[in-house]
Amino acid sequence: MGAALAVAGPVLADSWGSHYGSSFRETLSSFEGSRWVRSDGWRGSGYISCSWNRWNAAFQDGHLALSVTDQPSGRDRYSCGEYSTHRFYGYGSYAVSLKAVKAEGVMTAVSHYTGPPFNDPWDEITMGIAGKDPTKLEISYVANSVAQRGAVVDLGFDASKGFHSYGFDWKPDGIVWTVDGKPVHRVSGKPEELPRMPGRLMLRFWSAAGDTEWLHRFTYPGHPLTAEIASVSFREDPANLSN
Repeated sequence: MGAALAVAGPVLADSWGSHYGSSFRETLSSFEGSRWVRSDGWRGSGYISCSWNRWNAAFQDGHLALSVTDQPSGRDRYSCGEYSTHRFYGYGSYAVSLKAVKAEGVMTAVSHYTGPPFNDPWDEITMGIAGKDPTKLEISYVANSVAQRGAVVDLGFDASKGFHSYGFDWKPDGIVWTVDGKPVHRVSGKPEELPRMPGRLMLRFWSAAGDTEWLHRFTYPGHPLTAEIASVSFREDPANLSN
């Protein structure tokens, strides 16, 4: 999985950089502006062929719907959806209940990110489901601007067929990725070898640029593609609370 999936856009570092969030659990049935922002008018990285459009992060049937549409946006032919927190969150347990999309050239992704736009070193923890094969979960991380080797986990189910919980438990000495609450991959190391900066949680659905073995070429199918997200939770590490 490309480690640059969550490179932030033109958000000013001092807009929210001094605000740190605490534990929460939220059902994403309507827009909550005190916690979230819908990205609009820019795009994340060279991997992406669409620009974020606030209208592509909508709410329907009691869920957050992130869509790829053929509505031109900026210099791009397509629009896509990103929903991210205002605040920055640190060590703890994260979980996102979502239903991914099965289609060539798209990615349903969750990223915990901070970096130069916020006057921080680049730290990132990612999870993603490529539409070419939604039976696989792709995971990776970046520590102090150094991308680390990722992993691909066989889910044992088609993530586009229903909602499942994807998460990670993040501590100073390691990260454990989980699916439906069960550990599926872990890394450990010294704190300086792992992400350690609080970051924003970013929920994203986007179309790929070019034709790569990683994602395959995206061809618009003639109708919007939509990833659904039901809920998000963060439980702060108790050790963090005592500091």
